[in-house]
Amino acid sequence: MVKMPLEDFIEEVKSEIIGYEELGEEKALEWEQKFLSLVNDGAKSIPNIEVKNGKKFYQLEDESEIFKIVDMYLAAVDKDEEEEYWGKWV
Repeated sequence: MVKMPLEDFIEEVKSEIIGYEELGEEKALEWEQKFLSLVNDGAKSIPNIEVKNGKKFYQLEDESEIFKIVDMYLAAVDKDEEEEYWGKWV
């Protein structure tokens, strides 16, 4: 398991999204906004987020999980299934 500060996790995912020509910076910012809205929604809980000493961390199986997250997002955007993508987070 890799425990990453939430801010670093978000930046890593955004960086990978930007690397996809089909997605780019606009989609990376959109992903960040939607992810943060889920994180900050008190009614919903993202299972891989842990709060320790007031700081939020994201737990990954390993670093390759970031690539899976981005690949799933690319597939969701291509298939116009972004709502379903976000539904899998909570």
